[in-house]
Order: sequence, then structure tokens, then C-alpha cells
Amino acid sequence: MREADLFPPLARHFTDRGCRAVAEVAVSGRRADLVAVSDDALVAVELKLARWRQALRQAVAYQVWASEAYVALPFQRAIHAVRHRHRFEAESVGLLAVLDGEVRTFLPAGPSPRLFPALSDLVRRRLVPAVPLETFPEPTGERFYGSPRI
Repeated sequence: MREADLFPPLARHFTDRGCRAVAEVAVSGRRADLVAVSDDALVAVELKLARWRQALRQAVAYQVWASEAYVALPFQRAIHAVRHRHRFEAESVGLLAVLDGEVRTFLPAGPSPRLFPALSDLVRRRLVPAVPLETFPEPTGERFYGSPRI
């Protein structure tokens, strides 16, 4: 198994919750493995096959721009990591487990205690696609504040 094998089920997990999943997002010299973005959420996920302590440190670093941060591990490794739930809870980092293409939330993430809103807004602007001009209706010449008075 490779870390990349964890990405598709995690992407589906967040897409099913109304988020857009983006892989390998670089912010401030670090690279989050997966970022899920929606109108009201910016979630960073660090994927690891075994080293949950290292993943936890990385997830904590993402909290300066992500409103929530998670560590995602294969199921058996997540069972081992959840025994240290106090470390995840102390940092407000969640834990996700992946097994046979399914994702389970072992520990929900709390709101980031380190959030820097300006950096969060910058990341969000980079990830949200611009609205193409062709989606707007053709101009009719009518004024926004009503028809002209004569």
C-alpha cells in the first residue's frame, strides 16, 4: 500500500460532504496531502501509512491556515494511533481511518486554535476556481437601479 492509495477514498469522503478535494497543496513551505474546501470549511489532511506522530506534527502546522486538520491512516495503524487520543485532542486534530475504500472518523477535529484568518483567506482564494465570464448573462443595457426616468 502507498499513501497515494489513501487519497481516492478520502477525496470521496469529503466530496460527499460538499467539499472540493485538492491534492498536494503547498502553503508556507509545507505541503498538505489533501485539502478539502467548501464555502464554510477549509480542511487539511495529512496522509501517512504508519508514522502517526509525524503526521500529527504536520497537521498541527496546517492549523495556521486550515479551520480543521486531520491525520488519515490505514485502519490498523489508526487503531494504534487512537490509543493516544489525548495527544490528538490536545491539539484539536482529528483522526481518520481508511479500510477497503471506506473512511471512518475515529476522532473529529476541533476548530483550529492557531488559525490565522488572512492566511486562510489566501489559501481559499488559490483553491476556489474563478467564475468564468461566460456564466454571466449578456448585458442588456438596462441599468441596475431601474429604468431611466423621462
